[in-house]
Amino acid sequence: MLVKLTQSILVAVSLFGTAAYADFLPPNDLHLQDNQRAMSGMSEAQFNEVIDEAVAYYAPFIQNNFGAKLVVNRLWNDSTVNATASQFGNTWTVNMYGGMARRPEINADAFALVLCHEFGHHLGGYPFKASWAAAEGEADYFASQSCTRDLWKDQLEKNALARNKISEYSKNECDKVWSLEADQDLCYRTILGGEGLGNLLMVLTGENISASTPSTSVVSKTNISSYPSGQCRLDTYTVGALCTRDFDARAIPGKGLGSLRNTAAAEQESGKYTCTNQEFDSGLRPACWFKPLL
Repeated sequence: MLVKLTQSILVAVSLFGTAAYADFLPPNDLHLQDNQRAMSGMSEAQFNEVIDEAVAYYAPFIQNNFGAKLVVNRLWNDSTVNATASQFGNTWTVNMYGGMARRPEINADAFALVLCHEFGHHLGGYPFKASWAAAEGEADYFASQSCTRDLWKDQLEKNALARNKISEYSKNECDKVWSLEADQDLCYRTILGGEGLGNLLMVLTGENISASTPSTSVVSKTNISSYPSGQCRLDTYTVGALCTRDFDARAIPGKGLGSLRNTAAAEQESGKYTCTNQEFDSGLRPACWFKPLL
């Protein structure tokens, strides 16, 4: 039996028990603006190219390390402006929609970050929104701290193109923490992809969003149950690109702790692979959605 809810998390009961669906965006009506004949956003070839690149890396990684099958459904003809992830048994699924790819705010790198966000639900770990799924903020953080870094680190020529497009503010932020030109270029490219998503979030929320105006909001406890603000999400993509710690996606920090997956013990485990208050000045998860327990 499958029960669909109107919230951002859909709960299903199957032969495998209970599973959660994690969406990139809250429910929206942007699909009504989709025009498959319009020359905006990405082409179907670009849509498939981004997915091909990510699946080539993550499908064997997930099979070899977790014994699970990665399924990425390519729903090009679906006008939904979203992306979703789910797990049923040993099948880890991501749904990618043409409606998202065709948005005028979205280019290939922004779309890759959406896909990386969905992989982040599977692999990002602490803090969690469900037994297997990382919270929205953590999925954003994984996307720029781990996923795009793994996918793009050897694309030196493509990364270098971002050097002439990045704002002075974001360039300075990257240059503070990365000294090698190749690392700087990868940081620039990741932040530019995040800015594309920021443009989409502006359309969705009506906020004014900019990489140079980080959120000043401070949560009293970590937000695991809802979406951070659009500005907060852009901030998260930015700081993920600024975190100099290597994330080990084999770890899924905190998942093995069961009911303790959102405790200080899980945060300590996550701190081995992410930037934490105790050790880093840059690259910390933003206070607009994350409240440290340690």
